[in-house]
Amino acid sequence: MKKRGKIMKNILLTTAALVMTAGVASAEVTFSGAAGAGVSSTGSSDTEVWSGIDLNVNASVTTDSGMTISVGEDFGGGSLADWDDDYAIEAQGSDFDTPTITITSGSTSISLEAQAQDDLYDDTQSGDIAISTIVGGASIGLVVDTNATGTVAAVTGAGCAVSAVTGEIACTTDAVAAAAANPSFSYSISLPVAGITVSASGTDANDDGDAANKISAAYTMGDMTMTLSTDDKGVAESINKLAVSTNVGGAAISVSADDNDDWDLSLGYTEGSVTLNVSTDEAGAWETNVAVDLGGGAAFRVSGNEAEYVAAGVTFSF
Repeated sequence: MKKRGKIMKNILLTTAALVMTAGVASAEVTFSGAAGAGVSSTGSSDTEVWSGIDLNVNASVTTDSGMTISVGEDFGGGSLADWDDDYAIEAQGSDFDTPTITITSGSTSISLEAQAQDDLYDDTQSGDIAISTIVGGASIGLVVDTNATGTVAAVTGAGCAVSAVTGEIACTTDAVAAAAANPSFSYSISLPVAGITVSASGTDANDDGDAANKISAAYTMGDMTMTLSTDDKGVAESINKLAVSTNVGGAAISVSADDNDDWDLSLGYTEGSVTLNVSTDEAGAWETNVAVDLGGGAAFRVSGNEAEYVAAGVTFSF
């Protein structure tokens, strides 16, 4: 009896292990991330030491029909330097947030996460559902906000109050603008035509609450790409811009100027294991970062800007 019981126990344990293994094997799970440590300072603070880790987790399954469903999220601890975008020391969240779920079939993808899909006209705004596809050589994108507060009647927050007499909502001018500035959809489309890439994007509500669109045409000749664009800015005055990017002696150079007296200039250069990037604009703002490749995914980095922000440290990716 003891022997039979032991055999049954082994069978049950083996069956449970097979079920668990089958569940894991049905999905592809990948881990990646970055870690680092260093020192930083600004003009108004002492030098501080930072260290942190950012871990990315992704999993996907493929259905019998060939459709892929994937999820991605990241979490971490401590703080890491943003070397070439925000130029700041950023805290790494230690908890899982709401993940992005993406469903892909052929050339069409649908991503869902509340208020996490960048507006295709202005990425300072966001939506809930992003759709991208390719139709006849044209790349098409759409972002939808399923709960946009696009009307004053929907606003009951700061700057608004319900009248005790009429029951109507009255809002300050700033509150009305904030309410109207939440877009319900944005779009983008890009299509190559006779060697020129023509693109357009727009939204039903820009930062001022107005429907706005911009159109651009880009032409590449050798190492040089020229882009001419116009942005109607909703009801504001339109802005026309010319941008040129090229490669001269191994240096990547980009310059742009518009009819609003704004211009930007950036330079990127790599020599051996050292990469240097510098940028500036008409207001005298500047940013620079240097990376020295140490091999094995590790690098020594330094960055700074006109706001007296400086950071230096070692990072590695995995």
